[in-house]
Amino acid sequence: MNNKLYKMLAIVAGCIVFVIIVFTACCTVVDSGEVGIQFHKWSASEQDYGGVEGTCKGWVFYNPITTSVFTYPTFTQRKQYETFSVNAKDASIFEMDPTIAYRINPEKACDIFTKYRVGVKDLEEGYIRTCIYEAYRTCANQYTSDSLMSNRANFERDVRARLERSLMAEGFIVEEFTSKITPPGSLTEMIDAKNTAIQSALKAENQVKEAEANAGGGCRQGHEDQG
Repeated sequence: MNNKLYKMLAIVAGCIVFVIIVFTACCTVVDSGEVGIQFHKWSASEQDYGGVEGTCKGWVFYNPITTSVFTYPTFTQRKQYETFSVNAKDASIFEMDPTIAYRINPEKACDIFTKYRVGVKDLEEGYIRTCIYEAYRTCANQYTSDSLMSNRANFERDVRARLERSLMAEGFIVEEFTSKITPPGSLTEMIDAKNTAIQSALKAENQVKEAEANAGGGCRQGHEDQG
């Protein structure tokens, strides 16, 4: 009797373990801050759109042998890039240190996955990085070094507009984009020298005015003494 009971308990325990293993392998959870993409691991049909079935959220059950689930975060991602070097119209080299805040458009998640099939980090170091560099390069070629320095706001606006067009077309929404712009050393020295010259000229002009004022005051004092 005891042997039969033990066998029955062992069978029940084995079934429970089997169900847990199957449940774990066949189920995943896509939380509210993500969008899931359910797709076939392989497909012989050219019309199968990269094997993608569609997006999913919450508890997702699937066949792990033929199907899988990939997730993208839909909350804001922030990335600070290392320095980009770009040429202005007159071949001067500027350094740009960009920071971008963006998020993935959930409606475009399937398109992004089908085209790139990589995660956020790889997208940041691949496609997004290329878009930023191209925006800098193209816009910098429209400015001379002097005009870029005196029109930084316009330059940054042009870069962001071009970047937004490129990224939004692929399903990325740009929320913030800032740049630290460092001009070439020779231009910085020239600007410093120019500012120093202007300050020196203003100082000399003020000294002349002060001397003339003092001289005028001395003349009036002499006339009063003679009177």
